[in-house]
Amino acid sequence: MHILDGSLLLTLAQLIAFVSAANPIGPNPNAKRGLVYIPNKDHPEDDQTWIQPGSPLTWYYNYDTKPSVALTGGATNLQFVPMLWGDYNNTFVQDVKDAIAQGYKIEYVLGFNEPDNPSNGGSGGSGVSPQDAAARWKESIQPLAKLGIKLGAPSPTGAPTGLDWLQSFFDACDGCTFDFIPLHWYGNFDGVASHLGQYTAAFPNMTFWFTEFAFDHQDVEPTQEFFNLTMEYFDRLDNVDRYTYFGSFRSDVSNVGPNAAMLNEKGGLTYIGAWYLDKDETQAASITGKGDAATFGVSTSKLLFMTTTVAAVISWIL
Repeated sequence: MHILDGSLLLTLAQLIAFVSAANPIGPNPNAKRGLVYIPNKDHPEDDQTWIQPGSPLTWYYNYDTKPSVALTGGATNLQFVPMLWGDYNNTFVQDVKDAIAQGYKIEYVLGFNEPDNPSNGGSGGSGVSPQDAAARWKESIQPLAKLGIKLGAPSPTGAPTGLDWLQSFFDACDGCTFDFIPLHWYGNFDGVASHLGQYTAAFPNMTFWFTEFAFDHQDVEPTQEFFNLTMEYFDRLDNVDRYTYFGSFRSDVSNVGPNAAMLNEKGGLTYIGAWYLDKDETQAASITGKGDAATFGVSTSKLLFMTTTVAAVISWIL
């Protein structure tokens, strides 16, 4: 008999459940789906894309403590989730209270963004030490628990440093409470499944939000395949409560490659953008002209491959 570590076993169990699920995802799988809102000052008209009637999106965050006026109200009435991006804001509690007083339904908040990623690296990290983050958490986030607001832990990068940082933070933040862990992932589908398995093994009683994910800087076909596989995967998992695909911008300004964007260079929906909003492919324009209008979901050949792989691994274990 071969011995596997906990994260691999968990990932395997998740894949088995994913492949063998015979029932539909559920009556409203898009209740998990949200928006990473990144405004385009040159094209504010793009904001209307995310608040159209019939949109499956239910919530958004904007890396800020205050809601975005462009997404307030409208046909969708997206729920705002404030974020304390880094160790710099001591008015977070008051900002959240002010939003509630203004009529916003604040049920969740998010902690620091990629604190294990240096803030001077230009890649979006807040660069906060676990000890400084713990001190700020106690002052500026923990008090919100008394209001019944659920607290999302800091969201680490997908690198190994992320898990190390988070464990050090939990050790330093004595008396702190956390209701879920936001995660980020940039890479292929096997990687995101393994990444989630590793965190679930480390924190088995936690639920997770994927607040950034994409297969960055890839050709059209692998980018679309990753998107379809991952969306199907997240919608089926009980321990993934919410997710936001990283791509709510035009392809010509995308920092994760043009093929990962949900909008093309003219502001029209790409295939990924159309799929994310539950629209038909005929309402999308491919970025490069490559890539068929694939159905939203996982192809039969891919499922067969995954099933065969799982069966082979089970045989190897036994």
